[in-house]
Parts: sequence; structure tokens; C-alpha cells
Amino acid sequence: MSTDYPLMTLPSYELYQLAHIATFLAEALARHRRAGHRSERDAALRDLAGGRTAYENALGVTTPSGQLPGPIDTATYRSASVMVEQGPREAHVVSLEATGRSGWAVVGRVPGIGPVGAVVPDEATANALRQHLLTQPVGELASWAVRDRPVRMPKLPRRFDLAAFVENLDLRRLSSRAVVRHLRGLDRRTDAAIRGRFAGIDLDAPLVVAPSTSQPASPTTQPTDTPAAAPTSTAAAEPAPRARSSRPPAPRQRRPTGQEKPSRPVVASRHVCGLGAQVTSGAAKAPTTNAGP
Repeated sequence: MSTDYPLMTLPSYELYQLAHIATFLAEALARHRRAGHRSERDAALRDLAGGRTAYENALGVTTPSGQLPGPIDTATYRSASVMVEQGPREAHVVSLEATGRSGWAVVGRVPGIGPVGAVVPDEATANALRQHLLTQPVGELASWAVRDRPVRMPKLPRRFDLAAFVENLDLRRLSSRAVVRHLRGLDRRTDAAIRGRFAGIDLDAPLVVAPSTSQPASPTTQPTDTPAAAPTSTAAAEPAPRARSSRPPAPRQRRPTGQEKPSRPVVASRHVCGLGAQVTSGAAKAPTTNAGP
């Protein structure tokens, strides 16, 4: 088994929500650090503010503490991982009270990234991130790589456009779905933005990473100049009374809508007294005598 493949551990549904929202915040922090223009910084701050709102709603926080999940720095990582044995893929939760700090630390290791971890204000988010580090693909965990220095949280705006925040989310990301799930019901404009941006997406469905599958191949188009099968002999395919008919059967064609129904070919018939019109195999012939039956 590849070391990149996530472990077969299924955390609870609420833990998945918290972990994805925390990852959304960590990615926004990374974009804020890399921002080279004011527009990029403003977009990252907007995402941090929107993610903070979803994070606090998910936790049921009534009095915001101002603390948000973020990647761990090297010094904190070493202090928290003293009693942790290194393994191919691991994650552990420890309290930071012994180091004189408040909060919790998640420390672990992911092949392809190296040391990973987070500093979070509560134990629930720490446990959620532990499961997240153990189960998610490597590509989803790059934001949790250990930093050289502690991450400084930027000052977030008090007022921002939550609907515009929703409209700029990437609906393909599971973290975006986890964030927007906890923004429903705040105001009508935001709810309208959620319905428009995430139309057709079940936001209450479990957040499961779907493996990438190749697109099904389109059916091969048959060439139009393929010769048709040779027609069978009329005499061998039809009963003897119809052997004298030299007219081949006309192919059935589909009529376009609104086109009148074509008239049927006239079929020769003979009226027999007491039986009515009787179809004949040949053309109608004039009687040789006018005598009755």
C-alpha cells in the first residue's frame, strides 16, 4: 500500500466539518502571507473573516475569542512532540498547558510533506484535525506543514460582504462546502448566494474524497458508407402467393414533426359477397362474365 493513501479511519461527521473549516482558514492564511498586491490581501482577509464566522457557528461560540486554527511553528512542534514516536503517518493531540501556553497542539508526520501540525484553541478542533491528517490525501494537507516561525494572525475586518465571500468560493473543494454549510440561515442575501453558487450540491452530504475517474469514452460512430447486407431472395422469404410481386418493400422512415402522413399505396382487392373486400396478390382483373355468385 502506498504511504500516500489515507488511513482507513472514518471520523464523525461533525469532526469532518470542523477539520475542513480549519483547513480553509489555514489556506487563507497561507494566501495572505504570499499576497503581493492589495487585492490579493483583501481577498485573503475576506476569506479569513468568512471562515471565522463559519468556524464559530460550527463550534456554537457566542463570545468570539479571537483565536483561530493555524499551522504550528518549529519550536512549538518540538515541545509538543517530545513524547511522540515518529512513524510513516501519524498525528497526536497534546495540551499546551505544560509549556505555559493555552490551547492544544496537533503534531504528526505525513510522507510527502514531512512534519505537520496545528495550534488550535479547543480540544474538539484538535481531535478533528488529528483525524483529518490521518485520512486525507497529501494534496489536501500542504497548509498544515510546520513553519519556521509562529503564524501571526492578521487583523480581520469587522464588516465584510458575506454574500460576496460565498460567491467566490470554489464549490469543488470539500472545505468550501463545510464552510458554507455553517453560513446558512444568517441572512437572506447570504442564503440566496449559497443557493445560487452551490445549486445542485447537497451540503448536508458526508464530505468524502471521491477518487478521480477517467471520462467514459464516447461511442464509436459507425461510418455512413458501410455497405448494407445483401437482400434475401423474395421467393425464399415470402409465401408462395406473394412470389409474383416484384416490388421490394419500402424502408420505414421516421416522419418529421408536422409533416403530413403519406398516402398508402393502393392495394388491389376483390369484393366477395358476404365477406367484403378481400386483398389479392395480383392486380385487380375485370370479370369475364356479369353473372352473379
